[in-house]
Amino acid sequence: MKKAFRVLAIAAIASVIPAVAMAGATAEQAQAMSEKAAAHILKVGKEKAYADFTGHAEGFKDGELYVYCFAPDGTAVAHGGNAAMVGKNLIEMKDPDGIRPVAVLLELGKTAGKGWYDFKWQNPETKKVQAKSAYVIRTGDDTCAVGYYR
Repeated sequence: MKKAFRVLAIAAIASVIPAVAMAGATAEQAQAMSEKAAAHILKVGKEKAYADFTGHAEGFKDGELYVYCFAPDGTAVAHGGNAAMVGKNLIEMKDPDGIRPVAVLLELGKTAGKGWYDFKWQNPETKKVQAKSAYVIRTGDDTCAVGYYR
């Protein structure tokens, strides 16, 4: 009887481990990485920082968390999720609801300096459109963010 209980207990624990391992990032982690990115820009300058973000240096990529930055016109100047986006103007890109997240992100950076923005985006891991929140910080003329899927 004790052996059967142990087997069931081990099976129950084993079934929880994958769910915990698959848990996504948190708002706190996204905000912390965004603040770390803003400090990095001030410390090393835009050119070096943007290369670090795009190249995942200095801990600027952690699972679904990565830094992406835009010039005031909507041109991606750094993108830790997809380096091919750097140099492309994404201001007209729309989410599934027809909202232009880059334009909204830039406006938030311009008016508030920093804050949260919620939108829908395709999760590159699941390939499904999901709710996403990004913590936005304007540093100089450019605006950067780090987002997580909710």
